[in-house]
Amino acid sequence: MKKNSLGYSLDFATQTLTLSAAFAEAANNPGSKEYRLVRQFQHDFPGLTIERKTHSTPTRYRNSDGSITTRNKHNGLTYERMENFIVSMSPKNDTDYLEAFYAVREKAENMCASPYAAVSAWFMKQFPAFRSNPLFYVDNPPDLIDLEIILNKMKRKPLEDGEKKTA
Repeated sequence: MKKNSLGYSLDFATQTLTLSAAFAEAANNPGSKEYRLVRQFQHDFPGLTIERKTHSTPTRYRNSDGSITTRNKHNGLTYERMENFIVSMSPKNDTDYLEAFYAVREKAENMCASPYAAVSAWFMKQFPAFRSNPLFYVDNPPDLIDLEIILNKMKRKPLEDGEKKTA
């Protein structure tokens, strides 16, 4: 089933005509070409089922705190945006967070197969309210988190009861 640019799709196997909202609205007018097209489809396919297209269910993401959201917490989070956030939330002469960011980024690029994943995980752990309340950090600077904590969590832990499964 392939959607065309006219706002409808016709599935010959299931004899289903799926209409977009705009096409369905236009087809309600008996004088429109959309109405004539739907009537022609109904004439050609007597058992035709007509459906209105609905929105797709958004993907659900589970955060580290167990909450479920419809937005990926890393979506749109680039190195540049991380750096801009750190610069804007830090006091004027305080470069501790920016230096830590550069150090984490350099370590991750030297140690990880996916450095972005490590850097973004560090950033989200360092600034957990980044998405929900970014102004929180202007008055409440957090303690610096070492990248080693993040790297240890990212490493896969071996099974503790591995001997039981092999026996």
